[in-house]
Amino acid sequence: MKLDGKVVLITGGASGIGLAAVKLFLEHGAKVAVADINESSGNQLIESLPHEHLAFFKTDITKESDCHQTVQSVLSRFGAIDVLINNAGIEIVSPIHEMALEDWHRILQVNLTGVFLMSKHTLPHMLEKKSGSIINTGSVGGLVGWPDIPAYNATKGGIIQLTKSMAIDYATHQIRVNCIAPGIIDTPLNEKSFLDNHTENLEIVKKEKAKVNPMLRLGKPEEIAGVMLFLASDLSSYMTGSVVTADGGYTAR
Repeated sequence: MKLDGKVVLITGGASGIGLAAVKLFLEHGAKVAVADINESSGNQLIESLPHEHLAFFKTDITKESDCHQTVQSVLSRFGAIDVLINNAGIEIVSPIHEMALEDWHRILQVNLTGVFLMSKHTLPHMLEKKSGSIINTGSVGGLVGWPDIPAYNATKGGIIQLTKSMAIDYATHQIRVNCIAPGIIDTPLNEKSFLDNHTENLEIVKKEKAKVNPMLRLGKPEEIAGVMLFLASDLSSYMTGSVVTADGGYTAR
C-alpha cells in the first residue's frame, strides 16, 4: 500500500482519526496536506511532526472561499491532489424536539456541506488528470439509528448516499469515491460526546460503550486510518461506491 509521491489532502487532520491518518500516510510515502479549522492544533502538528512533505492549511470547510483557497494552495505547494479524505466532522447531542435551529444548520454545514464543497473544488483537478480517490468519513450512525444524535445520524446517512452518487458520476473518469463507516472510536470528539451524555467517570463510560461491540472494545484511530490507506491505494482499484464498516462487529448483530 505504498503511496510514494502521492498527494493526500485530509480535512480534520489535526486530531483524532485524521491525525492518525496523517501519520500513517506519511509513513507510506505520501505528501500530506492537512486542512483543519483549529489553527492551534494544526501548528502543534507541524511542530511535533516536522516533515518536508507535510503542510497545514487553516480551513473552514463550511466556507466555499476557504475550500477553494485550500485546494489551490495544496496544488501550488505539491502540484497535485491524488487523494481527498473528507474527514472533518462534529457531533451535537440533542433530541430533535430540543435542538436549536442554528445547531441543526451547523452540523449539516460541517458534516455534509463541507464534504460537498471540498469535493467540488478538488474534482476539477482530478477530472483533468483523469484519476483520483475520494474517501468520505461516514459512520455506522448513518446505517443504524443511535440515540440522542439524530442530526449527526442524518448527516452521516447523507454522506453515504452522496458517496454512492459521486461514485457513479465519476467512475468513467477513473475517480473512485468510497466511504468508511467507523463504529465507536476512542477519539477526542467521542470523549466529549460521552461526557455530554453521562455524568459518570469517562473510563467507566468507555467500558460501557465497548460492551455494545462483539469485540468488546472501542476502536483506535489508527485502525480507521488503516482502512483509509487501503481505500487510497491501488489495492482497492476496483472499489468505488463502497461503504466499508470498521466497527468491531457492531452492525453484524
